[in-house]
Order: sequence, then C-alpha cells, then structure tokens
Amino acid sequence: MSTLGIRVKSGWASAVLVGGTGETPIYLHRSKLLLSDPRLPASSQPYHRGFGSLQKDAAVIRRLTRVVHARARGSLKQMLAESARLGDAPRSVVLVVGSTIDPMTVGNEHIRAHAYEARLFRTSLERAAAAARLPCVVFRERDLAAIALEVLRRDPSPVVAAMGQKAGRPWRSDEKLAALAAWIVVAGGPVSESRRSSLPPQAPPRSRNTTN
Repeated sequence: MSTLGIRVKSGWASAVLVGGTGETPIYLHRSKLLLSDPRLPASSQPYHRGFGSLQKDAAVIRRLTRVVHARARGSLKQMLAESARLGDAPRSVVLVVGSTIDPMTVGNEHIRAHAYEARLFRTSLERAAAAARLPCVVFRERDLAAIALEVLRRDPSPVVAAMGQKAGRPWRSDEKLAALAAWIVVAGGPVSESRRSSLPPQAPPRSRNTTN
C-alpha cells in the first residue's frame, strides 16, 4: 500500500509517494505542492499584517484562508491524478509538521501569527485529503526520528538516501522527512502515536493585550 508523505511548510509543501513494504520501501513519485497563490503574496502568510505583527482583520483572514484551502485541494488533487496516471495512487496521507500548538496559548503576537499559519496550512491539507477520501495522520518533525527507530528498528538514513538516488537531485531535508514519514506508515504505524486529523475550525484570531 503506497502512502503520500508531505512535509508542510508556509505556503508550500514537499510531497513524496512511497510504496513497497516496511522492509523494502520503494520511492515512486514526488512533487511540490503550492498552498498559496504566487499572484497573492499575502496568502503565504495570511496571519501576518506586517513584520512582527498579527493580522486581526477577519475579512482579510477569511479571504486569504479561502485561497489557501483552494490551493491545497487543487495541488493535492493534481498530485493524486499524476500518481494515478503513473499507476501509483496512494491509499493514505501523512503530514510532517513543525508544531501542533494551539495558537491561542501563544502570548507573543508574532509567534502566534506563525502558529496560526502552521495550523492553517496543516488543516488545509487535512481537508484536501478528506475531500479525496484518504486517511490522514500527522507527525511532528521532532518526534519522527524516535518513531522511525521504534517502528523500523534500524537506521533509516541509508534507505532514505537510496530513495533520493532514485528520485534524483535535489533531495532536500523536507523530501527526506516526507519520505521517512511515508515509509513509517507503509510499515504499519504507529498511528496511535501520531495526531489524527481533527480539522479544527479556522477562526480568526482574537485580540489580546500583548506586547512584542
């Protein structure tokens, strides 16, 4: 069963499709997913009003988040169509993210803007996966190495490097993380230690009396 691993970034993501088995994973396909509109630069950071400040205009946020959700759905749909054309349609999706923190627990407005954006780009892909009827789970990047050792019971680096040789250059850290996460899911787990898709509502940020 093939799995699509995606390392989520701000405004884009690296996607790597991995098949085979836990013992012998196989690199199948990769793509860069656009999660923002290049013609609308603000869509890559919808919660930033300017450097170091939080966007609080609900209308602006709604407009930009609609762009993000549409882009995520379109980019994933295109990747899935290309994978199907190659005969390698995935059966599940796994996202690698930097954080799953609740933005409202963050006091500093600038950091909170990044937290809102991390949640937005993650949930945009969760929603896109749901629309494609694909199960979706989430790993935090800092947990990935420990989970890999527990599930795969070997150093994954040589195998991930071999996938990169098949994929060709460039084979960057984001693609390595996406491939490793996909391999973990292909190997059978551990979904119990990952974060299942919950699709929290994308509410606009509430104002706080916080100084940077």
